[in-house]
Amino acid sequence: MSSSESLARRVLLVEDDDEDYEFTRELFAEISLPVHELFRVLDFDSALAATRGVAYDVCLVDYRLAGAENGVDLARELITNGNRMPVILLTGIYDREVDERAANIGAADFLVKGDINAATLDRAIRYAIQSHAALRALQDSYRTTVRALAAVLELRDDQTGAHATRVTELALRLTERVAPELVKDDELEYGFLLHDIGKIGVPDAILLKKGKLDDAETALMKQHVTLGQRILRQIPYLNGTASEIAAAHHERWDGAGYPNGLHGDEIPLAARIFSIIDAFDAMTTDRPYCAARPVDDALCEIEQQAGRQFDPHLVRVFIEMMRREQSFAQSTRSTRRLVRERVQT
Repeated sequence: MSSSESLARRVLLVEDDDEDYEFTRELFAEISLPVHELFRVLDFDSALAATRGVAYDVCLVDYRLAGAENGVDLARELITNGNRMPVILLTGIYDREVDERAANIGAADFLVKGDINAATLDRAIRYAIQSHAALRALQDSYRTTVRALAAVLELRDDQTGAHATRVTELALRLTERVAPELVKDDELEYGFLLHDIGKIGVPDAILLKKGKLDDAETALMKQHVTLGQRILRQIPYLNGTASEIAAAHHERWDGAGYPNGLHGDEIPLAARIFSIIDAFDAMTTDRPYCAARPVDDALCEIEQQAGRQFDPHLVRVFIEMMRREQSFAQSTRSTRRLVRERVQT
């Protein structure tokens, strides 16, 4: 197989001008299929619909699309959605401001239509795809490293087991319901996983103590949030949302939390979401200082703390989510029991 055949790619072109579309299509013909397969849509909404459930390797977007949203808006959406698609912006004339905007949102390239020929277009697409693949590999490496670090931290406390993984999965599910745009931030998952990284500085005698902590021990334990923030701020891909979660997941809606006594919406949304999940997991899991409580008891406690410890809106969504999941699980168990009984009879 030749190198060109092995690089056959699906390309989505978002172009509302027929003449420009014909020009681009002719360039692709010169590149010669099957090196690239070209699919055309006309506008912002059609582009988003086309990428749902269909994998494209790169998207070419006309900067001056008709309608309220321009090509930059579309490029931003395609780059940050679940596909993490590499995008090349196209324009009729060079505009330095647009070029800078394209770079700021992570576009792979910015091409002027009048300067494009088949060779330059082919190179731009190949570069975009290769750069995107390298970025995804780097991101996968980050995720693997973060998960490994979270696992190492949990080895200090065998009682909690897979705490970081549990709370991360549950927190992501809640986030999808209340702020789906936030889930697009890779730092969110990292922050959930490493929320307690600052506990690396807490002595085992305090971290694993079975009884109640005294005032001095409590003060030392509370320092884990500021230490965690300092650690994560030194890592380029963890110094935003992730460090905010580490710093603020013990703040309270009523302002009585720590370390900064933040109140209400002053607390970053990701930290507000996570504080509910962290408390729920702490109540429903055996810990060195207490046994696990039933899920219903924990949910009642969370509900009682709405407007005090927790954001009341987030509590409502969380309770509804958990009740629905409980109901579904009970229904599934009942169905399985009926099936077993009928088989036995």
